[in-house]
Amino acid sequence: MRPTIMNISTEAIAHNAMLFREKIPSRVKLMYVVKADAYGHDAVRTAKRLLSAGADAFCVAIVEEAEQLRAAGIDLPILILGGAGEESLRQAVRCGASQAVYTPRMLDVMQDEAVRCGRPAKAHLKIDTGMSRVGVRDPEDLSAMLAYWRRCPDVTMEGTFTHFCVADTDPEYTNVQKRRFDAALEAIRAAGHRPVAHAAATSAMLDPALQYDMVRPGIGLYGTGVPSLEGQLQYAQRLTTRPIRLQRIAAGDTVGYGRTFTAQRESIIMTLPIGYGDGYPRLLSNRASVLVCGKRAPLVGRVCMDMIMADVTDIPEVSMDDEVVLMGAQGAERITPDELAEFAETIPYEIMLGFSARVRRNVEV
Repeated sequence: MRPTIMNISTEAIAHNAMLFREKIPSRVKLMYVVKADAYGHDAVRTAKRLLSAGADAFCVAIVEEAEQLRAAGIDLPILILGGAGEESLRQAVRCGASQAVYTPRMLDVMQDEAVRCGRPAKAHLKIDTGMSRVGVRDPEDLSAMLAYWRRCPDVTMEGTFTHFCVADTDPEYTNVQKRRFDAALEAIRAAGHRPVAHAAATSAMLDPALQYDMVRPGIGLYGTGVPSLEGQLQYAQRLTTRPIRLQRIAAGDTVGYGRTFTAQRESIIMTLPIGYGDGYPRLLSNRASVLVCGKRAPLVGRVCMDMIMADVTDIPEVSMDDEVVLMGAQGAERITPDELAEFAETIPYEIMLGFSARVRRNVEV
């Protein structure tokens, strides 16, 4: 069996969740984001662990993710954040999840399914305050949507929400979005609705002015995205493997496809069984490092589909039996998703959830 394993700590996720509970007023509910298989951390096991860490609700991106949680016996409120076609809307009603809505047509479908199933439908009205993705955008459209809602008595407006698009970098524009959401919320309440209001994801959730009734911790649950809590959050993924070859090469020899690395001295090259076919980004070629014997060893040559190579010349004690860490801690050293994301010219979200099913998961509960 290939030794490449992603170890996932639900205890670390629970630690982060409880830290948020300490930092956020008790009146503010916590809706934990477990979409995309909990950012690559196993949605069902993560959600079950979060039940004991004070979760008030969960949110996902698509109805299949909601159904997965329901099938696992999770009965807390679940919000489906994404847009949906007709069958997905009907599935949301049937599984008792709340659906983000922003068009009269979505309400029509949910009303019809509620009548057919004999059970109420639940929705969160999505307001587009500047993301320009999905949601009701203009005041006129909001007025029309609220008027239409009266035709759908079996669809409860459980919540209303928006997304901040630059909460971590542009407070001025975030305040513009807040003012737009406040105006929409005033109109919604004037129409007789009393939904739970929420706007802040990880990067905004500690700002009291942006907390409303509920916040949506996402990436922060998994160890990053909250600069003020750096050193207190715990990363929940540790990716490890073991060597499949150690080879001495001469000065002037090259490594890998395209001959992008040339040894400047006699070197020892370690080959490891992971590559871009596993989700290890090709852009990490000649940029990233791995940890072995508690020390950093630089990647050399291009990341292949199934293998990478590292220069371990300066680690004379290395052996074929050593554990190699590609992401996580070993000794005093640590490679974070943030570090890999910087080298791969992406964000830690993509690193965390980008590893394929070829990488075995070991979920520590």
